[in-house]
Amino acid sequence: MTFFTELKRRNVFKVASVYLVTCWIILQIVAVISPALHLPILFSTITTVILTIAFPFVCIFAWAFELTPEGLKRTHEVDIDESIGEQTGNKINYLLAGALVLALAFIAYEKLFTSNADVSLERSIAVLPFEDMSPDKSQGYFGDGIAEEILNSLARLNQLVVIARTSSFNFKDSNTDIREIGQKLNVNYVLEGSVRKDRDKVRITAQLIEVTSGAHIWSQTYDRELTSIFALQDELTFAITQALKLNLLPEQVEHEAGMTTNPQAYELFIQGRELAYQRSSESLKQAADILQQAIKLDEQFYLAKAQLYMVYSFADNYGGFIESLRQAEKERLFWELMIAPDFPLKTLVIATQASDSGNLAISVKLYQQAYEKAPNDPLIQNVSTLALDNILDGIKRREKILKTNPQSQINITNLVFLYLVTEQPDKAQAMLSTMEKLFPENTQNFLPNIYYSYAYQQDIEATLALINDYRSEPSADYRRAKSAINILAGNIDTALDYIDEELRQSPEYAEQFINALLLLLDLDTRGKLNEQQQQRYQQLPISESTQTEILVFYKLLLGDETLYEQQQQLTGLSAEEFIQRVDLNQTEPYDYAAIKKRKGDDSYVQVLKTSLAYSSSQCQQTQNKVGWFCAGIMDFIGDISEQQTQNMFKRQPMLDTYLIGIEKFILTAPVYYGLSQHPEFEPLANAFLDRTFRKWNPDLVAEKVTASPTK
Repeated sequence: MTFFTELKRRNVFKVASVYLVTCWIILQIVAVISPALHLPILFSTITTVILTIAFPFVCIFAWAFELTPEGLKRTHEVDIDESIGEQTGNKINYLLAGALVLALAFIAYEKLFTSNADVSLERSIAVLPFEDMSPDKSQGYFGDGIAEEILNSLARLNQLVVIARTSSFNFKDSNTDIREIGQKLNVNYVLEGSVRKDRDKVRITAQLIEVTSGAHIWSQTYDRELTSIFALQDELTFAITQALKLNLLPEQVEHEAGMTTNPQAYELFIQGRELAYQRSSESLKQAADILQQAIKLDEQFYLAKAQLYMVYSFADNYGGFIESLRQAEKERLFWELMIAPDFPLKTLVIATQASDSGNLAISVKLYQQAYEKAPNDPLIQNVSTLALDNILDGIKRREKILKTNPQSQINITNLVFLYLVTEQPDKAQAMLSTMEKLFPENTQNFLPNIYYSYAYQQDIEATLALINDYRSEPSADYRRAKSAINILAGNIDTALDYIDEELRQSPEYAEQFINALLLLLDLDTRGKLNEQQQQRYQQLPISESTQTEILVFYKLLLGDETLYEQQQQLTGLSAEEFIQRVDLNQTEPYDYAAIKKRKGDDSYVQVLKTSLAYSSSQCQQTQNKVGWFCAGIMDFIGDISEQQTQNMFKRQPMLDTYLIGIEKFILTAPVYYGLSQHPEFEPLANAFLDRTFRKWNPDLVAEKVTASPTK
């Protein structure tokens, strides 16, 4: 009798088969109940280990013992003629058949009783942030990061319409029904899931849901080591594409270049990125600190470096760092990224650096390249669209973005502005109503409402009501508006109280109060503050450098370039040397050039024409509606006829919401020197001042102001 014949006689093969099928069923049950009962990741791991270890003992037991009518006996004690192994084997056959039926039932349920993707439906999907299943709820950012990486991978596939992060992540921690979410985002499929970390292990559960029926067409639970998280993301993405019946190979699913393979650095990255998305001065400072920690763990983590660059770029508008630090860090990170492989965020960084350096033509091309690489990325969507030269193209793209990012507040905000400058106030109001419904009392609602009430309607009372009704976290736009608008409305003490309180809390907010401080300086210089207000203004906690910056700007607006020339050390410099010395993203170089032109030297104006090309194009397309400075720019660069300039100037342009109050200097500002020579300029300018600044606060502008400054 051979060894294998003996194994067969003792039913070892049959016992092993029953055991293996039973183990498979047990593990499937564990996979289903573990996430539902919030069992630890180790539970399924320990179960698997126990069942695996038990297998050889089961085989040994089947070899060593035999079931007889008298009970269980050692096999060698049973005479072969007395053995009932054949009958026992038949019973085991029934057990095996039953086990196989159960296994087939699991497979049938998965294949036959769960829905399949309907091939007639558009492949449109929203990826929701993965729920944090950790006991202390400390891994929310990790779940968001996993979901975002899957979303980014899916968005690279041309066969799919993927809703951008901004819109899908608005439903984080929401109890909204999946079908309702799908309808609001206008998609046919929604991916939801959960993440649970346990030391160096992670469990990810994901399910793909068909919106119309609410049926699960695919679900899976993955238990992995944290070190394999990147491979798991690709595996998950591929599984989703297969569930949606997309004919792809695994190698066609890739994660973004520049990513780290260090799990700890990755965790820090997704935490820092999440903070960066919040775009407040405090969150940006925290984001920078965390991203720097990630980069220390992996010096070749280029995606983190690009994200850190954008954090400092965000800070140009939202605060958080002094200007010198922002510029130095952006310069350093830019050069470090030059040796990195190409990826969309790197292209965006290069475009931003080119724009900051005044290379507008290059930056526009690069912005569009970034958009073509990642049209679904919310940041790239917005910044690249801002760079479009044609306003109507910008509107078309933003309306297109509404399909993949219907709940992007930034996109809606910019659409409001574009509708207003193209004289479509009804559409702007519709967008504002949409924002109020989608995001009640959200900080980002403030700016588009300021566009409408202050810039477009020029209604100071409505603007003050908007400011006073504001209940969200203060933003840079809110601080800028609250301080300056109160001064424009004559509420000097309110403005002083607010500025003093905010600056004592955080001195770096001074950048956000430049407009208000400029207006206070003007009122103080002209003796329009009472003694108490004058004392309070002079005691504001403002650094000497900020005071100098404001004074330089103020002097330029009055036509005096002396202090600016001294500060920038411009004496004796040629126009070419001048353009290398100054910051072309500020208004001062253009005021200085206008003064030099009035004094007979137009070489400075000539070298600045290229950097004004974008603004000139916007002004021409909207016939000066973008702002009062448009007419000045047209005359400044001389690319429009005198009659066209005058026609544009007679329109009612929008007010500037960034440099609030700057238009009150319209009769002395250097940018208008050329226009001031036209007979119609002074009466038109005074009529504008009468219905705005003089009406709001008579102290802001003198009754009689000449438009002919001394040469």
